[in-house]
Amino acid sequence: MRKKALWLLCVIASGGTAFSQASAVLETGLNLYAGGKWKESISVLRQVRDGDAAPEQKAEAAYWTALAELADSDYGGAIKDLNDLEQTSWNDPRKQEIPYHKGRCFYYLGQFDDALVLLKNYADRILDDTADNIGRKSAALYWTGECLYSLGYFDKAQDIFLTITQKYPQSAKYEAAFYRVALINQKKIELELLDILKQSHEESLKMIEEYQRRERTYDQALIAYQKRITALEASLRELNTDKLDAERE
Repeated sequence: MRKKALWLLCVIASGGTAFSQASAVLETGLNLYAGGKWKESISVLRQVRDGDAAPEQKAEAAYWTALAELADSDYGGAIKDLNDLEQTSWNDPRKQEIPYHKGRCFYYLGQFDDALVLLKNYADRILDDTADNIGRKSAALYWTGECLYSLGYFDKAQDIFLTITQKYPQSAKYEAAFYRVALINQKKIELELLDILKQSHEESLKMIEEYQRRERTYDQALIAYQKRITALEASLRELNTDKLDAERE
């Protein structure tokens, strides 16, 4: 019985040591992430994610690995890791943020339709305007607007950006949204000017075509007149010749 108790204490101590080591490695990875050293952070965090750490530690490391990959522009890798994490039993509020991060990945990959669905659904699920939710919702709305802008839906994008500036003026996305509104207004003016120039150009082409048509008609008439004049001159010469011959006789 005493031997069994000693063995159990050793197992517990060993487990505690492993947990402590994983915590230290995880903290190192998070510090690297906070310092903007994405690649180094990914390498360290994967040691915890793929090692013998506790399930919560592995999930924590997986979450930050995906965010580091997103920051390092490895969007495909981030999506894969976020998908894997989404399938786990990780019981953490941040699991609800996965669609938002995936939406941003799809946006940067140029898959705007896929990103739009994820980001809009995520934003629609945030109903109450607590301080934390305002930041989350305004960020999701902002990227929703960016997707619409990239897809060419300027009016819909502008409505989204205006919602941010009017409803969430304290949001971190306020200035970016305000800039986008101004940019879309400028874009609309440019499109209107291009349309006017296009119409003017088309009218100019029609005028040129009409002028060229009239010029061809004039040239053809001139040639016909010249032929008639030449024929008349020939007839006159012939008549004069006949008259002279008659007078000589």
